[in-house]
Amino acid sequence: MNQFDKLYNFRDIGGYRTKDGSYMKSGVLFRSDQLSKLSESDIEKLKQLGIKLICDLRTQKEHQSKPAKMRTNDTLKIVNIPIQQYETQDANRMKLLSFLFRKSGEEQFDHFIRDYYRRITFERTSQVNEILSLVAEKKNLPAIIHCTAGKDRTGIISAIIQLLVGVPYEKVQEDYLLTNQYYGPRLSQFIKVMRWVKVSAERTKYILEAKPEYLDEVYNDMLRQYGSIETYLSEACQIDRCMIDRLKNQLLE
Repeated sequence: MNQFDKLYNFRDIGGYRTKDGSYMKSGVLFRSDQLSKLSESDIEKLKQLGIKLICDLRTQKEHQSKPAKMRTNDTLKIVNIPIQQYETQDANRMKLLSFLFRKSGEEQFDHFIRDYYRRITFERTSQVNEILSLVAEKKNLPAIIHCTAGKDRTGIISAIIQLLVGVPYEKVQEDYLLTNQYYGPRLSQFIKVMRWVKVSAERTKYILEAKPEYLDEVYNDMLRQYGSIETYLSEACQIDRCMIDRLKNQLLE
């Protein structure tokens, strides 16, 4: 599944059939974990994809401390758009550790992650606007959208884009959950480490795996408040209809 040395959650978010029988284009938009540890072979493989834009959703601190191994040049642009003011895990390290080492606390952890997803979807709307505006420009494609693990921040933005072009929600959810397969080897390594400090594999998985209910909740809230993904983007994110149409044209075939 993974053809990279130092990328674990890299994949094409296209190739899906839409509700109207079209297809979301392949080879145009990719999602990934962080690009700070790429091997020379990884860099060459990404160059072969013709990447023109890397959209980094991490915080400015993450972006600066662990920059992409690829560099901005005449054909590649790297843009940092922090989709949250803090990372799911890194900047909340104490919270994450407390969840890991407690014998209980699942309810508090669920609340923490659900709130994190809600904030991205309904409070960071100007950032959603900026990301989608970049992707709507042909000169910026093919593009990579990434964060640290490529799970939460990247997962939400990828889902929004897939839903906009008409990918059925069931397929969007399936793609979101593929993180658990792609990131599985890394998770297995982390589980081995955590066993040394008496944290069970079940507990570690509970904290680190992608769960459908987190995405379900923000999707259902979006529909409840706005009725459709297009209205959400138009009203909440202030993306004009021309931009929405342009984005669809770039991503559909």
